[in-house]
Amino acid sequence: MKKYLMIMMILVASILLLMACGGENDESEASNTESTSDQTDADDSDIESESESDNENQEASANLPEEIILDADADPVELEDQMGLEIGETGYVITQSEDLPLAVTLNSVERTQDLGAETKDGDEFYLVGNFTFENLGDSAVEVEKPDAAYGSDESVILDDELTQGDLLGVGTWYLDEQNNIDSDNPTNSISLEPSGEENHKIAISMCDGADEYIIFFGLYTSNNRDYQNKAAWTFQSDQVDEG
Repeated sequence: MKKYLMIMMILVASILLLMACGGENDESEASNTESTSDQTDADDSDIESESESDNENQEASANLPEEIILDADADPVELEDQMGLEIGETGYVITQSEDLPLAVTLNSVERTQDLGAETKDGDEFYLVGNFTFENLGDSAVEVEKPDAAYGSDESVILDDELTQGDLLGVGTWYLDEQNNIDSDNPTNSISLEPSGEENHKIAISMCDGADEYIIFFGLYTSNNRDYQNKAAWTFQSDQVDEG
């Protein structure tokens, strides 16, 4: 009888032990399943995010000439510096703050000492650039003013060695059609809506004249940059209209 009870007790203990181990395995499997599911969701989210980024890059690249794209897979897309553009040609830049592409055409350049109430004397004057801006991105962009340099400064502009103090001229005013400071633009700034295209005159305050000028976007100075790449137009003084 004692032997029989001993066998029964061993069997009961074994069954309880097996049940306990089975419960632990179920919990472990459930935990593993949940962890795998969470990881799958995270992976799907990463893939979706990467896919959205790739789609945005593809959309931006589709609006840009292939020959000026340095890296279409970068976020944002990276563009070549475009130096030596001529009046009438279009340059492309990526904005620093919005990471969006902007097309810029320099239509003409005029020289004047008179912007209505603002005048220059002596060797100082204004170069007035007539620009067409087109927002090629899907969000609004702020248009930063260009600067001017001597025609011989192309390499130092390209190498980010031109300082603010080395500039021949600094972008100063947005103007109306009569070359007066735009009274309808009290903030003296321009914003373009997605796919927006507008013509604007910008006055560059010049400290001196030159035989050859460069007007450019993308000055890098004091660790600040308006645009992530450069677009620069080079032209002779006889190509400048007198205002």
